[in-house]
Amino acid sequence: MSSSPPRSLSSTTIFDRPSLNVLSRTQYHLHRSFSNKYPTSSLYAPLLDGSPTSPVLSEDIPILSLDSPADMDEVSTSSSSAAEHDLEANGQIGIVLVHGFGGGVFSWRHVMGVLARQVGCTVAAFDRPGWGLTSRPHQKDWEVNQLPNPYKLENQVDLLLSFCAEMGFSSVILVGHDDGGILALKAAQRVHASPNSVNVEIKGVVLLSVSLSREVVPGFARILLYTSLGKKHIVRPLLRTEITQVINRRAWYDATKLTAEVSSLYKAPLCVEGWDEALHEIGKLSSETVLSPQNAATLLQAIKDLPVLVIAGAEDALVPLKSAQVMASRFVNSKLVAISGCGHLPHEECPKALLAAILPFISNLLTKSELHNQ
Repeated sequence: MSSSPPRSLSSTTIFDRPSLNVLSRTQYHLHRSFSNKYPTSSLYAPLLDGSPTSPVLSEDIPILSLDSPADMDEVSTSSSSAAEHDLEANGQIGIVLVHGFGGGVFSWRHVMGVLARQVGCTVAAFDRPGWGLTSRPHQKDWEVNQLPNPYKLENQVDLLLSFCAEMGFSSVILVGHDDGGILALKAAQRVHASPNSVNVEIKGVVLLSVSLSREVVPGFARILLYTSLGKKHIVRPLLRTEITQVINRRAWYDATKLTAEVSSLYKAPLCVEGWDEALHEIGKLSSETVLSPQNAATLLQAIKDLPVLVIAGAEDALVPLKSAQVMASRFVNSKLVAISGCGHLPHEECPKALLAAILPFISNLLTKSELHNQ
């Protein structure tokens, strides 16, 4: 936001002013939907489908029709109800977007503005250390000054929570993509463990294309990165290849949406000074996003009362839908939305369907927050 004062945090922020302008219902073309509701879940959402010929993905997922005017009215009403909230009442509630491996604040360009206008809250995007166009701290920088390694996941949790507090948010809804979703869950776990030391309450978490056990950097690659040979001769081509995986055909269902402009956005961070050293460190530490069964169980227990929305691309080749279903079933208070005709990047490939899935969930959280404050 151009009128916003400069921030001292080592993170890029993009803000969108909240507005009461609501998208017309005709901008959402939902031909058909499927849904999957877990018996232990108190939440519910449809599987959004942009193609009337898409196959049913599971025998357990019933078919619902959204073609009738009544159904469309319900979707429109639930999506826009949050925009009617008093802006002053929601002034301290923010939505923070956390990108995944290879992303940045630019990844959210299709959803930030609409989301801010619909819900009437400030929406901020957080650039994780080593990504986007932020500076890349060198190892000597934090070691000489006896500072924590900014690329470690636990330290990024501290940065994310500090970012939320610096923004003036007393409570937030976190939206995390890929391993950014792990960071969001870890932040919720930290708040639960130390509520008195953290001045930010987490109202809920939205997980996009998240797995609790996916290796964003293969194990053999991490081993090479720990060797002197790997650091000197392999790091650049290896990490360039890994970044390319984010934007290649495997991450997209519809390759025609992978334009030269999109590719340039994801490749731009590779031009920032010190990118290779930063990604070398990130690659070595990437195993932190793979949770052991014990750590996953501890995390799930810590956030068992937290509302969680799990969103998956039905054609995601990196995090299969079945994996997302299994993960969603492990949360006590969760719902799963699968978007048909979508790969690993729903915010890039299917932003309208993503917004239609997210808005009712966030609207519900804001309504509950308002009632609690009255």
